[in-house]
Amino acid sequence: MTDVLLYPGCAVPSKLPFVEAAARFVLQSLDIPHSDFPDFTCCVEPVGLRSIGLDTWLVAGARLHAIAGKNGNPVLTLCDGCTLSMRESGEMLDSGAAEAANDILKEIRLEYSRPAEVRGFLETIHSRLKDLEARAVKPMELRLGVHPGCHADHLCNGKGAQAMLAEIIETMGGIAVCAAERVCCGGSLTSVNDEVARGVSQEALQAYGDADAIVTSCPFCFLQFDTVVRGKKVIHVAELVAEWLGWETDYMSHHRTRD
Repeated sequence: MTDVLLYPGCAVPSKLPFVEAAARFVLQSLDIPHSDFPDFTCCVEPVGLRSIGLDTWLVAGARLHAIAGKNGNPVLTLCDGCTLSMRESGEMLDSGAAEAANDILKEIRLEYSRPAEVRGFLETIHSRLKDLEARAVKPMELRLGVHPGCHADHLCNGKGAQAMLAEIIETMGGIAVCAAERVCCGGSLTSVNDEVARGVSQEALQAYGDADAIVTSCPFCFLQFDTVVRGKKVIHVAELVAEWLGWETDYMSHHRTRD
């Protein structure tokens, strides 16, 4: 089996290293061969930064695709924003933007030829539900709010991100609490209009009622609920799955919202 190149993104290793540790434990426990993405650089955040410098975003994406494409390795990201950025840059490069990007990449002896296969962590874990169930170590009985985040909702067509995350929770013995309508964490509005951002965040919290915690696959949603709003515990899906598989780490001690 070809190793996947683990692409952690910027937010996870810099702000949520415990999420990266959990994800690595999960990959090892599920026998998913992986190696670190070589010469890692930022994907250039796909919403705010891309709008400021589209050409820079596109070349950054072309560089990542070119590195992964050298050996035909698929890329596994720990950030839904990175998944979105790399998939969309691949689509644009294949729609006529590759020549301009390669004019710049040749200066660092790289050439984009085709987009790499980019897999999200949520999708990867969902594809291994049978293994997840078979390798259970720690039982779980929690009511968990299902909050994949906007990027994941956009990425996971077909079954849908909410359904995928709910099935992971239920496979592990939890009770999935889904919002009646899709809700946003409000993170993209923070520092733009904090009052509106908090209002959006509070609506999201209320949508999950009496859930014991919120589960998300998005590091930005995690940070919004854990550090900005702080009205309900939030758990990254990597932490939850790692605990289910026997990870003996008190990950909640690294969270800001613990009650």
